[in-house]
Amino acid sequence: MNKAKLGKVAILLLGMMIFWISEPLWQVQADSLKMEYKNPKKAKKGGTLRVGYINNGAFKGIFSPEIADDGPTLELAQFGMVSLFKIDPNNEFKRGGLADISFDRKNKTATVKISKRAKWSDGHPVVARDLSFAYEIVANKAVGSSHYSEELENIEGMREYHNGTADKISGLEEKDDKTLVIHFKKMKPTMTTTGSGYILESAEPYHYLKNVAMKDLVASDKLRKKPLFYGPFKIKKLVQGESIEWVPNTYYYKKPHIAKIIVETIDNSKAVAAIKAGKFDVMLAQSPQIYNALKKDKDLVQLGKKTYYYSYMGFRVGKLDKDGNNVMDKHTPSSDRALRQAMAYAMNVEQVTKKFSSGLSYRANTVVPDVFGKWNAKEVKGYKLDMKKAKKLLDDAGYKLQKDGYRTKPNGKKLTLTLMADDSSKSQEETIKNYIQQWKELGVNVKLLNGRFQEFNTMVEKLSSGSTDYDLWFGAWGVTPEPTDIANSYTVTSAYNNGHFVTKENTELINSLKSDKAFDEKYRLKQFHKWQAYMDKEAFVVPIAFTHDTISVTKHVKNMSLDPNKDNDLWVDVALIK
Repeated sequence: MNKAKLGKVAILLLGMMIFWISEPLWQVQADSLKMEYKNPKKAKKGGTLRVGYINNGAFKGIFSPEIADDGPTLELAQFGMVSLFKIDPNNEFKRGGLADISFDRKNKTATVKISKRAKWSDGHPVVARDLSFAYEIVANKAVGSSHYSEELENIEGMREYHNGTADKISGLEEKDDKTLVIHFKKMKPTMTTTGSGYILESAEPYHYLKNVAMKDLVASDKLRKKPLFYGPFKIKKLVQGESIEWVPNTYYYKKPHIAKIIVETIDNSKAVAAIKAGKFDVMLAQSPQIYNALKKDKDLVQLGKKTYYYSYMGFRVGKLDKDGNNVMDKHTPSSDRALRQAMAYAMNVEQVTKKFSSGLSYRANTVVPDVFGKWNAKEVKGYKLDMKKAKKLLDDAGYKLQKDGYRTKPNGKKLTLTLMADDSSKSQEETIKNYIQQWKELGVNVKLLNGRFQEFNTMVEKLSSGSTDYDLWFGAWGVTPEPTDIANSYTVTSAYNNGHFVTKENTELINSLKSDKAFDEKYRLKQFHKWQAYMDKEAFVVPIAFTHDTISVTKHVKNMSLDPNKDNDLWVDVALIK
């Protein structure tokens, strides 16, 4: 259930704010959650597994990991959309997957060998052309994929293909039907880790999609209504944005226990009543409030784990230029670091999270989740409520308090900031209104965009399109299991650098993580900690929370797990009891 392997995705922030105390008792409570429910009773063959996915909006339903950028679609696609590669407990590629990958540092290549077991749900084998086609989809400007990156440009000929000066990617060598050799400009220290961005971990059925023009792929029924998969299940019936009926992919090398999986989205406000009434066997994407409401139910088991996730407050400090690159804009009101820091110090996170986190979330000190262990810079403390310090920062920077209780800019002009936030839950709305009050006490006037909360997909579109009608926003990221890849989201060319922050120092620090020196892990770790300290100082992204994923499982389900090393075979192993 680790969608992060398929790429970075935006996640709906369900009021998951955080609570920090000197003794993190709530974290201890969450850490006691089990990761698996094996159930000692005997499994039966067949049956229908009913899965609920909590989501207040519709999922986009573009069933392509090279194109999809919304968390809900990738979560709902996990029954058929799996990684080609197996991963070890350290998130390194290992042998035994639907494909195996090996690296040759001297010759600057990676070789992917596709297993004979890998077959599409129409019976066609997965071949090397399917792998290279996935790279073409990401790189072709007509598709508009947000997954195109500097990391992929390290492949020979990738930039030329992206710019339209070549009709193929020269660095992709289809040696035979089952072998793809990837030629790189340079070898990078994180290549062997899943989610590094240098390797795509998926394929696309060339035989099925080759006659669809690249510009038409996003809208194609072949990706939206009748997609092919090489995972254990395929789609039988789809109600766009609402529900999917999955049946076994008869060409998958293992036969699932379950005969049918029906997964449907359900509104946050209706989820508790639905699972208590027996409508679902498994409930995914629970908010802390739903977990809290269900954790004592004797008919349910709660599973949970720390997740590759951070929630944050972001500031728009720049814009996109004509080439789609990120550039700073000194005219944006939030371009002043003192203002950003002051607003971060003014947030009464402790009070908010005590009410809403249900023990699952805890204060984030950096944008690197502590599930990464040593890669999280524990010496960086982040921002904690200090209104006195917040006010002094603005006083010293020349933001003068006026009779109406609000401050003016240092140039004497009126200061009003526009905030964009989603409408995911009542607790989310209550949280945001609370922070607006905190900023009012600071003397900063903050207004909601268009005077209201935004629908999630609308908000994602604004963030990704380079819109300039907001100054700050609240959001969250599900990140890949390669920690330094988080820094890659904040480069000049990254589509995920939604605040458009670009400085020479930031670029140098990020580049150092990919340098030849970074093959020395001690050096890479040192530089990564430096980058986190720099991010903390600049505060254009203010981390808020790390958290736990939780799901509810009824006691007539067997072999349910949140172990990422069991991702590909999870839905093969899950069964209903007799």
